[in-house]
Amino acid sequence: MAAVPHITLGRLPLENLRRKPFRTTSLIVVVAILAMAFFGGSILALNLNKGLKSMEERLGADLMVVPSGSQSKAEALLTNGNPNTFYFTNDIGERVQGFDGVEQATEQTYIASLAAECCDEKVQIVGFNPETDFVIEPWIASQYDGTLGKGEVIVGSSINVSADNTIKLYNHVFPVKAQLARTATGLDSSVFISDGTVPDMVSYANKVTTRGTIPDEYADRAVSSVLVKLQPGYSAEQVADEISKSDLKGVGFVYPGGVTSTTKTSLNTILVYVAVFLIVFWALALIVLLAVFSASVNERKKEFASLRIMGATRGMLTRIVLGESALIGLIGGVIGIAVASLVVFPFSGAIGKELELPYLQVGVVPCLLLIVGSLAFAVVTGALASLVSAFRLGRPEAYLTLREGE
Repeated sequence: MAAVPHITLGRLPLENLRRKPFRTTSLIVVVAILAMAFFGGSILALNLNKGLKSMEERLGADLMVVPSGSQSKAEALLTNGNPNTFYFTNDIGERVQGFDGVEQATEQTYIASLAAECCDEKVQIVGFNPETDFVIEPWIASQYDGTLGKGEVIVGSSINVSADNTIKLYNHVFPVKAQLARTATGLDSSVFISDGTVPDMVSYANKVTTRGTIPDEYADRAVSSVLVKLQPGYSAEQVADEISKSDLKGVGFVYPGGVTSTTKTSLNTILVYVAVFLIVFWALALIVLLAVFSASVNERKKEFASLRIMGATRGMLTRIVLGESALIGLIGGVIGIAVASLVVFPFSGAIGKELELPYLQVGVVPCLLLIVGSLAFAVVTGALASLVSAFRLGRPEAYLTLREGE
């Protein structure tokens, strides 16, 4: 005679779930979708916040002085825009440095490479002065402790570097000294050169094409923007107004703080929508789970009554129901988080491009904490849904409940 398996009170919730596979699967699917939405929405919010912080750190200047009419192109360089070329042809840097409120100023030159055989890919080439720079140099120093020489380049994280550690631009091969960490901004698709390399880069460009490049006669003095760090007590608008009133003509202004503010507004709008969606979805999931658990308890009156007759207390029955809901929450939570991870992590770059906002993946520790929090959220949601049903157990006398189930 086969031995009858011994089922303990602790194992009973699992056995109950096995007896009703369709109901159990339905509940797990609901919890899995909830956990997937919660984990996916939360990781989206964390990545966007990290991307914004990275953008704020990399802007570094209080004011950008650019040629009039090129403000939108300059703003695109700070975010995720297409490569552009624009420039002054005068001694703009020295002039800007002389205005009241300017503590520090540095020049940058922007050259857009071609998407053609002459170049490995279309990128934004940024020429800067290592001696005066206060924006790019601190970022480079975290990855490269050497001095960028003439003819050498440093590339952003999105640039494809050849196996021999070089990149071809305008039919000329440049040695890559370092590749920078990802920032989730347009800088990731940029190539950085010292100002001493700019004339050569302009010469190489003009041998390939004369369209959209800097003429050779301006190669050694073309400046695309002057980045300004202000003295305490001065505002960017105040200094910009002083420059506008001077005899310095043909200038426009970009306020990196304003670009950050606009980005933050867009980010906050997305986060509000995500939060509203999660709250509404959580409420709907809770209602569905509550209805299913209530129906389940009503269907199992005879089962619970039999357990009461055999000596089970109301607390034991409550633990059984809560145990079932906890298992459903745990299994559904693991499945939901796994599915969300398969979407969020492999396609992080595509998500950032689609949102058109700085999007930077958070580290391992925040992800692990969020996974634990999402699992707890799924389990607690399941437990909440079963609490109402659990508290109803045992109120009538056992024999009355048994008769109701007949």
